Amino acid sequence: MPSPLSILVVGVGSIGERHLRCFQQAVGCEMGLVEAMESRRNEIADRYGIAARYGSLDDACRRTWDAAVICTPANLHVDHALQLLPVCRGLLIEKPLATKLEDAARLRAAAGDKLIQVAYVYRVHPAVEAVRNLILSSEIGKVLQVVATSGQHFPTFRPAYREIYYKDRRTGGGAIQDAMTHIANAVQYLVGPYDWIFCDYAHQCLEGVEVEDTVNLSGRAGDGKIMVSIAMNQFMAVNESRIQINGSQGSARIELPEHRYGVIHHGEANWTWSPPQLHERDEWFQIQARRFVEALEGREAPTCPLVDAEHTLRVNLAALESAGERRIEIPRTANG
Repeated sequence: MPSPLSILVVGVGSIGERHLRCFQQAVGCEMGLVEAMESRRNEIADRYGIAARYGSLDDACRRTWDAAVICTPANLHVDHALQLLPVCRGLLIEKPLATKLEDAARLRAAAGDKLIQVAYVYRVHPAVEAVRNLILSSEIGKVLQVVATSGQHFPTFRPAYREIYYKDRRTGGGAIQDAMTHIANAVQYLVGPYDWIFCDYAHQCLEGVEVEDTVNLSGRAGDGKIMVSIAMNQFMAVNESRIQINGSQGSARIELPEHRYGVIHHGEANWTWSPPQLHERDEWFQIQARRFVEALEGREAPTCPLVDAEHTLRVNLAALESAGERRIEIPRTANG
């Protein structure tokens, strides 16, 4: 029997713990973790039976790993990735890739033939993949418009937001880099890269922070032929995300957290809905873990490669720069 893959999780806050648990459950890897806070490090390691626990990345890098999952604040992603590349075959980096374009360029220059995948988890959701296939098969005709709405009540669903990276844009905080980036990347996956965007955002009411909690983004994709609108906030009572794609022959819609998708064609009175594609959140991340391992073993392409994540980073930074004042062009990279 081959030895299990060795996977190191760097940073075990809430998302790091979820990655650790889902890799352990879905892939059966030999897990290790890095966490500077001793109490948190031992709590999580004991909870999941992890012997390889480290207080620093330096200590963890004294051995080799098949792969690492980077779950530290976004401004540290690339520095940690560069330290890990010599001792890993592949990296799964939490979103967003970085907070500066120059960091993305440093990673691109150093990556070589190593696998770099960014954890834009919408891309592996079965409902998103089903709708992408509907688009590619022209089931709803030519795509003309994408409308996405999303939000949740942070004090209920993310009560620690005041103490974590979210409170400061420099560490990847604020609605644009924290949550809108997921929607922006999903739209990019569904209909292609952005050509330009215009964004209005503000801090409306979320207590205890000053970063933006409300975002309205407009833009174009598909060589300027597809109109895109994204509206989201982090204080509304309902927890939901909807992405609707309107085409020349019908519409398709993704609804989360219902985990379903629907389609309606011109002349039809009602949507045709799929059954729920997932039943609980860990299933979603287990799919991501399996897909990452498949990419690591060369059986599948990475779900969000570096070039795609860098384009989404450009969208994030353009949205922040736009500040409701002007349109920002999004230059294409050589590969997309």
